[in-house]
Amino acid sequence: MGFFAWLIIGGLAGWIAGNIMRGGGFGIIANIGVGIVGAVIGGFLFSLLGLS
Repeated sequence: MGFFAWLIIGGLAGWIAGNIMRGGGFGIIANIGVGIVGAVIGGFLFSLLGLS
């Protein structure tokens, strides 16, 4: 469940960031993709540090 939560939250974060940024970001699909990649990397790093 944690991994899917990362994907959902990352996708939402990417979409919101794309709407806030001046110029629209990279496009809706790329913004969601960047958000998902960032969430997965962040979650992986947090698990390595023992934070959850």
